[in-house]
Amino acid sequence: MSDMDAAHSGEEEFRFSPRPNRAGDIQWRVWGAGAFEEAEREGKLVLLSISAVWCHWCHVMDETSYSEPEVIERVNRDYIPVRVDSDRRPDINRRYNQGGWPTTAFLLPSGRAVAGLTYAPPEQMKSLLERLATVYRDRRDEIEVEAAAAAVQERELVESAAVDGEVDPATAANVEAAILESWDRGCGGVGEAPKFPPVGPLEFAMARYLGAGSQALRSFVVSTLDAMNMGELYDRVEGGFFRYATARDWSAPHYEKMLSDNAALIYLYLAASQLFGRPDYSETARGALDYVLGRLLDDEQRGFFGSQDADEKYYHRDEAGREALEPPAVDRTIYTDSTSQMISALALASTVLDDPGLLGIAERSADFIWREGFRHGAGVCHYFELPDGSPALWGQPADQVNYLRAMIDLYQATTDGRFLERAVEMGRLVLERYLAGPGWIREAPPEAGGDDVPGVLGDIPTDLPDVVVNGSCARCLLALESLSPGHGFEDAARRMLASLSDKYRSYTYFAAEYALAVELLLEGLVEVRVAPEGSNELKKEITAAAAAAFNPRKLVRLETVEDFLPIDTDTTPPPAVVCSPGRCQPVFSAGELTEALASLAGAPGSGGE
Repeated sequence: MSDMDAAHSGEEEFRFSPRPNRAGDIQWRVWGAGAFEEAEREGKLVLLSISAVWCHWCHVMDETSYSEPEVIERVNRDYIPVRVDSDRRPDINRRYNQGGWPTTAFLLPSGRAVAGLTYAPPEQMKSLLERLATVYRDRRDEIEVEAAAAAVQERELVESAAVDGEVDPATAANVEAAILESWDRGCGGVGEAPKFPPVGPLEFAMARYLGAGSQALRSFVVSTLDAMNMGELYDRVEGGFFRYATARDWSAPHYEKMLSDNAALIYLYLAASQLFGRPDYSETARGALDYVLGRLLDDEQRGFFGSQDADEKYYHRDEAGREALEPPAVDRTIYTDSTSQMISALALASTVLDDPGLLGIAERSADFIWREGFRHGAGVCHYFELPDGSPALWGQPADQVNYLRAMIDLYQATTDGRFLERAVEMGRLVLERYLAGPGWIREAPPEAGGDDVPGVLGDIPTDLPDVVVNGSCARCLLALESLSPGHGFEDAARRMLASLSDKYRSYTYFAAEYALAVELLLEGLVEVRVAPEGSNELKKEITAAAAAAFNPRKLVRLETVEDFLPIDTDTTPPPAVVCSPGRCQPVFSAGELTEALASLAGAPGSGGE
C-alpha cells in the first residue's frame, strides 16, 4: 500500500477514538520513507502523531483538536501528517515521545524532531500549526543546518557513552536506599502522585528481604501490595488492575487495563503469597488472572490481547450497571513482549494455584510465537495482526528478552527440553544481533529485520539504553550459562552490567531489575537439580515446589545428581539436590526442598532495618 493510499484507508489503517470524532478527515500517512520523501519534495514538516488505543487523552485529542475544522484544514494543507500506534511501533515511540501520550512531534524531512508536545487543545494547536509552518517556510535552510549539526553531536554523545568500568558491588545497597528514600510510608508505593505499580522495586525488595531479612523492605512490599489491592487500582467487579492511580492513596485511577501490568502484578502477588504466607495475595492474583483469561485471551489461545480501553462511565458502575453497557474496547492485537510476560506468570500460577491447565495455555502461546513469529537471524516479531495472525515488526529488544525469559520459566516449570533449546537459540541470537558496541542490548541493526524498520530511523539514535530490559537480559544470560555453557553467556552478561555501571544510579529505583542481575552475577545461582530417573510423581512434586518458591536466584533443571553428592555416600541417590556456589544438599521430598531453598537463600528476619 502506498503512503497516499494509506492516507484514505481510514479505520482500516489507523485507530482513532471509539467515540465520535473527525480525526479520520486528516490525510494521515503511514510511517515510512515515502512520507519523508513527500515532505522533502513539498518543503513541509512532518506532523507525527503517536497515539495508543488505551490512552484517554489520545481520544480527547481525536475528539477535540483533530476534529476542529481549522486544524484539519491546516494539517492537510501545510504538513505531511503521519499517524503511529505507540504499542505497535515502540521503536518510533522511543525516539520521538515528548513525555507522554498523545505525542505530537514536528519532524524535518530528515527525520530529526524540531518541536513537540503532548495534548494540545484546539486553540493552542491552531496557533502552533500556523507558527511552525511559517518559521519552516521562511528559515528552512537555517533549521536544516542546525538540525544536522545537532544530529552529529547526538551521535557522538551516544557513541562516547561506552565505559570500561567494573560492576559496582554496592549496586544493590544503592538501589535499596533509593527505594526506601522514595517509599510512601503512609500509602505504599513510591513517590506521591500519580501512583504506578512499582513492579521492579517490589521484586527487588522481596529478594533482598529473602536474602538479608530487611524488615524495612518487607514493610515496603506489604504496604504497597496491600494498598494496591485495597485501593481503587484493583477492579473489584471484574478483576484485574488499572494502569495507574492519579491520587496518592491509589484512588481515582485511569481505567485502562494493560496486559503487561496485569501479568507483572499476577506474578508478584503469587510470589509474595509464597514468601509471606499470604493466601489473600494469591486470591488477588487469581482474580486478575481470571480477568485476563476472560477478556484478553485470544479465542484460539494463540496469545493475549494488549489492553482494554478506559471508560470512566463503565467502571464507575457495579456489576448490574455494567451489564447494561457495552464493555470498553479491547485491542485485539497479540504483542510478543507482554504475551511473554503472561507466559511467565502462567508458569508460576500453574504451581502456586495448582492449576495445570494454566501451563497448557502458556505452552500453546509459546508455541504459536515460535512457529509463526520467529525468524532465524532476527528473533521474534513484535506483534501479530488478527484475525489471521500474521507477524509484524522484528528487531525490538524487549520482545527477545521477554520471550527468552518465558522459555527459561517454561523449562523450569515443565523440564521440557524444547523450551531449553529455544532459550539457548534466543540467547545466542541476542549475543549476535542485539548487543551494541558498549555492551548493552538495543534494537537490532536494520538488516536483521529487513525493511520492517524504515531507513529514516537508522540516523536517529535512541536516547539511552533501557536499564530494565538490560537487567532482565543479563539475568537470563546468567541462567543460560549454567544451562548451556560454552556460548559466552556469562561474559556477555558481565559486560552488559559493567557497561551500565556508571549510569544505573541516575535511574534510582527504576534500576531494580539491573540490581537483581548484579546480585545474581556476584552471588551465583541457587540450582535445583532434579534427577531424570526415579519416580515421576515425586519428580513432579519436587519440580512444582521448586517452581512455586520465590527466589530470583533460583534455577530448576534436569540433571543427574550423583556428581553433586559426597564421594563416600552410601545412601540411595536423592531425587534432587539443591546447590549454591560451594555447597550442595540432597532433598528427598517437596518439604525438604522448601527448607533447603530457605537455608541457602538466607533466613528472613535475621537482618536489620
